[in-house]
Amino acid sequence: MKKYRLLVVLGLIALISLPPLDPYFDQFMSAQLLGQVPLLIGLGALLSIGFKGYKLQTSMALAWVVLSFGGVLFWMVPRSLDLAVDSNLIDGLMHLTLVVCGIGLGLSLPAIGPIGQIAAGIYAVAMWSSMGLILRFSQAQICARFTLDQQQSAGLAMLWAGSGLLLVHLLVSITLLVRTGPRTPAKPTHG
Repeated sequence: MKKYRLLVVLGLIALISLPPLDPYFDQFMSAQLLGQVPLLIGLGALLSIGFKGYKLQTSMALAWVVLSFGGVLFWMVPRSLDLAVDSNLIDGLMHLTLVVCGIGLGLSLPAIGPIGQIAAGIYAVAMWSSMGLILRFSQAQICARFTLDQQQSAGLAMLWAGSGLLLVHLLVSITLLVRTGPRTPAKPTHG
C-alpha cells in the first residue's frame, strides 16, 4: 500500500474512533452497529492490502476467518456494547479489535478460495440477520445503555441491511463461481 493511502486509511480510522464522531456513534445503537462497526472492519480490510506479499496457508486462513468472526460477534453482543459505551478503554479496545478483524478477513478470504468465501459470506449474513432478529423482536431491553426503541429500530435496520447483504452476497457468489468455472477431477495415475 502506498504511503499516502496508508495515511488516509489510518486517518479515517482515527476520525471514526475519536471525538466528535465516536461519541455520536456511542449515542445511537443503529449508528454504532450499522456505521462504526462495519466501517472499522472495512478499513481494517483495506489495511490488509499493505501485507500484499504475505500469503496465508489455508489452515491459518480458516483460523483467521473464525477468529475474526468471533471478534466481530463479541462486539455485536449488547452487553459488550454497554461496556464499550461506559469505558473509553474498552471502547478503544473495541475499535482495535474490529480493525484487526478486518485485517484478518482481508488477508484470509483470498486464501480460502471461492467456496470458502461463499461459506464465510453465508455465515456473516446469518450472524448479522440473527442479531437483527434478536434486537428487533425482543420485548425486554437487552442493552442497558440504549432504550428499547433504539434497540428495536437498530434490529429492524440490521434486518434491512441483512437483506441487502444477502442480495450482494448472492451476486458476488455467482460471479465467483462463474469466474472459477467448472473443475475437472484429476485422472488417477496407475503405476
